[in-house]
Amino acid sequence: MKVKILFFGVLTDIANKNQIELEDISNVADLKTYLFKTYPKIKEIKFSIAQNKEIVTETNIFKDGDEIALLPPFAGG
Repeated sequence: MKVKILFFGVLTDIANKNQIELEDISNVADLKTYLFKTYPKIKEIKFSIAQNKEIVTETNIFKDGDEIALLPPFAGG
């Protein structure tokens, strides 16, 4: 199973890229474990996770081909 992870805002700066593809990440908890291990500074940022453009909870299960967006707080006017 493969999912695409999209980074936005400050998370792009921390990861030094705007997207990656991961295999064998099946849910939000697995994703967070991977992110916190690979990019430790992400732990310091509050962010939401969207699966195919819908905000999800910790219990969501990913499917092959899903697009997962990491969304930090946005400021604007």
